[in-house]
Amino acid sequence: MANSRKRYSELKGFLRTPTPTLIGIYILMIIIFTIADRNFLTIQNFKGIFNNFAVFGVMAAGVAIVMIAGGFDLSIGSVAGFVGMLSSVLMLENFAVPTPLVFIIAIAIGCIFGLINGLIITKIGINPIITTLGTLSIIRGACYFSDLSPRIYNVVIQDLGRKFLFNTIPYTTIYIVVFFVALSLILKFTRFGRDLYTIGGNETLARLAGIKVDRIKTITYVLSGFFSAIAGLILISQLGSGRPEYAVGAELEVLTIVVLGGVAVGGGKGDYFGIFIALVIIQTISNGMVMMDVPIFLRQVVKGALLVLVISIDALRSRQRLRLY
Repeated sequence: MANSRKRYSELKGFLRTPTPTLIGIYILMIIIFTIADRNFLTIQNFKGIFNNFAVFGVMAAGVAIVMIAGGFDLSIGSVAGFVGMLSSVLMLENFAVPTPLVFIIAIAIGCIFGLINGLIITKIGINPIITTLGTLSIIRGACYFSDLSPRIYNVVIQDLGRKFLFNTIPYTTIYIVVFFVALSLILKFTRFGRDLYTIGGNETLARLAGIKVDRIKTITYVLSGFFSAIAGLILISQLGSGRPEYAVGAELEVLTIVVLGGVAVGGGKGDYFGIFIALVIIQTISNGMVMMDVPIFLRQVVKGALLVLVISIDALRSRQRLRLY
């Protein structure tokens, strides 16, 4: 009897999350796009969908942690672009930096950028949106340190974002599943994870409870930088070169994915299962619009409208929760 009640309670809790709605929307989209173009519902097309969302998915892994703790990171696209550009330059014949060292440098730079964001926000006390908007601009400017567009000939980097398991499942999808599962376990079963939700829910209460808020928030930005660096490496792998304009605007797409996936803009709420569903939905919309020959400007309008919509829904959810209290 107790087990039945527990299962019913868990089911009720699941139905209150955005995930069931997202799954329903996804099924509806598949039907619409399949009617519009019969080539949509093919294995080849879905291989492309699941491989193409890699960069946004890896970035979303880091941004979700920051937002659950009540933070915000708009610098992720610039960090990914800079790491990708620098890594491609380091692999030129002039430098010929060994591949393992390229990985170490790339990840270290991503973490350093995250640390800078975290320290400015927690120690100086500047608003996270203003801070990361500033670092977005600074880092994007730094991407133009070279006027080269180096091609990627390094086999290890090439394989990073292009290989398929059994010629069907993209390795990039496996990376995202591993990251999301690992982070979900951290959020659910560790003190660090519980502290993130507490800080995002009520930072003042978290400080009174003895939680080291500044340290934990700084760690979230370091993790965001770490995942942005990995995204930058995957990006140059898939596109085959390094260019300073790569990942421009990625932060808006990632923000849409994370909020659509159920992470509250104000913090204290969210999980990676919902984010994964949202990730697939956003990439499917992009893919479907391309197959239907929707003009580029209209695709941007749709993405912008979707961002406004999901933030509006989040605001309405927040108001509803306040009324319940």
